[in-house]
This record gives sequence, C-alpha cells and structure tokens, in this order.
Amino acid sequence: ARSVTFEPRGSWMRDTDGGKILGGPLWNTATTSLISFFSGFALDLAPYTKAITSFLPAVLPDRSAAQMQDIIDSLSFSDIRVSQDSLAVSINFAVESLPEPAVPAAALSPDELQQFEEQWHMMDALLVGAVKHYAAATELQSLRNALLDILLDSRYQLRDALTAPESGANDALRSWFVESWHQLGPVVRQIALEQDGQEHLMWFKVLAATDALYALDKLGSSIGVQISAEGLRRLARMINAGDIEEMLRYSEDVDPELQKLLRQQIETTQPKLSAVRFNFSLVSRAYAVSPADEVNRLVAGKDNLDTYLPKVASLLQASAERMTRERKLASDYTKLFENLVLATAWQESCWRQYVIENKRIVPLISASGDIGLMQVNERVWRGFYDMNKLRWDITYNSRTGTEILFNYMVQYALKRKEQTRPGGINNLARASYSAYNGGPGQVTRYRRTDVASVHRKVDQLFWDKYQQVDAGKKMNVAKCLGEELSGPA
Repeated sequence: ARSVTFEPRGSWMRDTDGGKILGGPLWNTATTSLISFFSGFALDLAPYTKAITSFLPAVLPDRSAAQMQDIIDSLSFSDIRVSQDSLAVSINFAVESLPEPAVPAAALSPDELQQFEEQWHMMDALLVGAVKHYAAATELQSLRNALLDILLDSRYQLRDALTAPESGANDALRSWFVESWHQLGPVVRQIALEQDGQEHLMWFKVLAATDALYALDKLGSSIGVQISAEGLRRLARMINAGDIEEMLRYSEDVDPELQKLLRQQIETTQPKLSAVRFNFSLVSRAYAVSPADEVNRLVAGKDNLDTYLPKVASLLQASAERMTRERKLASDYTKLFENLVLATAWQESCWRQYVIENKRIVPLISASGDIGLMQVNERVWRGFYDMNKLRWDITYNSRTGTEILFNYMVQYALKRKEQTRPGGINNLARASYSAYNGGPGQVTRYRRTDVASVHRKVDQLFWDKYQQVDAGKKMNVAKCLGEELSGPA
C-alpha cells in the first residue's frame, strides 16, 4: 500500500450539553455526505518512498542494480499512529550487510585528500543552506534559535571530525553529517506544520530521506554508507528546487543571513535578569585605532615580553570593557567578564596573534583552524565573522572572541542560572569557556562527570588560569610564553 485513508465507523453530532445526537431529520440529511467526505480522504505516501528510492543509490554505491532493486522492493509502511497533531507512519526496508574489506584502507592520495575537502565543504554548505532556508520559513523565533544552536554545535563537531586520524576521517565526517541532520529533523517537522496547504508534505520527503540515512548509518560500517556529491545534490534539490549549486557553494565571505540569525537570537532571548540589559551588534568592521593596535604584527619573544604583554593585556581589557559598556552589563559581572577574556586568551594562545614561520610573520593558526589571539575557529564561525580580519587584525580578533564569550555568558550560562550552583558566580566564567571550547551544547561540561578526559583537562587548565587572573596574577602568562620560546625552534 502507498496511501493512508480514513474508514469511518460511526458518526454523530453533539448538543449544547455535550450529549450525542445519533438520529433525527438534521443528522439523517447530513450523515451520508459526511461519511462520503471522510471516506474520500487519502494521504498519498508515494512521494516519500520515491524520495527514499532516489536517494538510496547515492548513499549505497557499492550495491549492484539487483541488490538495490531488492532494497527498493522491500519498502513498506507499518505502525500507523494517530495523535491530535499528527499522523506517524514507519517506513521499513531491508538491507543486507556487505563483506568487510580484508585489507585496511590505504592512506589518502593527494587527489583523494582534495576530494575529501571538497566533500566536507559541500556538506557544511548544505547544512548552512538548509538552516537558512528553514529559518526563513518560520515566524517562531524559538525555532530559529533552535536551528542556530544546532548549526553552531554541528560546526564544533565538524571541527573535531576533521581532526580525526586520516584512516577514520571519512567515517567521522559521515557520522557528523548524519547526526547533524538527525538533530535538525524535529525542528524542521515543526516548521513544516506551519506551512499552508500541502506544501509541508513536500518537506517530509527530505525528512524521510535523512531518516533513512540515519537508520542505515546506525547499522554499522558493514552496510557501506557513503555520502557522495550526487547524494548531497539530491538532498539540496529536495530542500529547494532553485539554484542547488549556490546552496552547495562554500565561501569564507561574511554571510548577512547568518549574521541576521545570530542577531535575532541575541535580541529576543535575553535572560530574565533585571541586572542585565542587552543591546546587540556584531563586531564592527570599522573602529577607531587605539594604543593597543601597536601590538598588531608584533611577535612575542623573550626579549620583548616586558613591553608586549602589557599591551596585549590593555587590548583584551579594552575589548572586555567596550563589550560590557555597549551591552550595559551590570557591574556585578564586569570584573568577572574581564577575567574571563584574559584567561581565555591565555588558555587559547598564550596571548599571541602571530608567530614566526620560515622567517615570516604569520597568524597563529592551529591544526583545527583556530585563529589568532582568541583562537576563533574558522570552521565554526565561517559566515558570521570576517576570516581575513581574524587572521591579520589583532583588535578584530580580540573583539570577536570577546563577543562570542559575552554571548555565551549572557545567553547560555546566565540563562541556565549556572551562578546558582555550587561554586557561585565564577561558574559563569567556567560555563562560558566550556561553550567557547565545545559549543552551545557544552555549557555544563565543566561540572559534568560524563565527559572525555581530554575535555575535563581543558576545563581544569582554564580554571587554573582564571583563578590566577582573578588573584591579580595575569602576567603569569609569561611562563607560558617563556617555556615555548626556550624550547626547540
């Protein structure tokens, strides 16, 4: 069967007291037409099976035509569930495992590495395009906020996936993509139900395809799931039949639509704290030159720390003061926020924007794409901020990282009332840094016990630095630089 219909078993009207009217001239006249009307209702499920059957070959490329046809022929519907708000139907299909490869995969060739990079670029671009498309289709700010949170958390997970060992990079990337779409599903369903007429039914084709992908991925590596460029194009086409190549285009340019999403979230989800008044504006592209700009293009060395470190401290403190002043943060939190900025820059970069490589001054960029003084990750914040300025303008980098920290503190840590838990007000700094390092979904990481040891260590190292800054010992950052500079070149 490829459709769902109603089969009326009975009908009645109710009087003003709630009692049933099962007969009489009025009901006898209407009942035949009503029964006929409800009997004629049909929900065509064929578009969803068609979406799955067109998508599966693109993600199961190692199947023969006969094997693929067997999968398609096995498609069926079951477990129909009706609620006040929805009709839920399970789609079933059978997939046989493939033999495990006898020989481990060889290291990727230069061409394969290029293909790998192009693939994750397309995946990230598609996820961004989907978030923008669905956000534009809803009037509910809570759903836009949910989409933005999913995107940011997904970007942090992408950063981690791309640092996986080369032998496991493809699996890590696929899992990241599949899990991101699984997180989007419930939000997209809610937005779809807002649409007029039958338009929302078309949206469910995407959900059917991505739910099938999620189910296949959960079956393990023996199923042989791969996400090809063609598979990404098919998904893009299901989301928006317009310019799919534009949806899949990866760019480092500032994206006004992403900036608008962030601005809307900040402006409409202020924590209900009388002490906090919050006005939002993304880091300005232009600003007055300050004395701290003297440190731009200056590299920290053992012979200049006495002059270098006070200038960077001044820059970081100015960025924090500017943020708390413009956003009108209550005085109770201003010192804490300044300490948070100083400790984060210490933890992330040892207060460095630049280093020397091959006798040239270059931005400090980590293997995972963290840039400069505040180590703002280019993969996480692509589209939100100017990547070139993050690399070559220490003031812009400082203000961007400070703004991200401020948003995490106000919109996440304060909103979750982290300051009311054991540890008090300083929890705001710890929670904000956990989010800065791991994403919005990691605000509580610093106090959880179910986190990886590497993350627990990172949070503890930050806390050690924060306590030193809070005790007036911010210049202890010199130890960090001295140890690095005294080691091998």
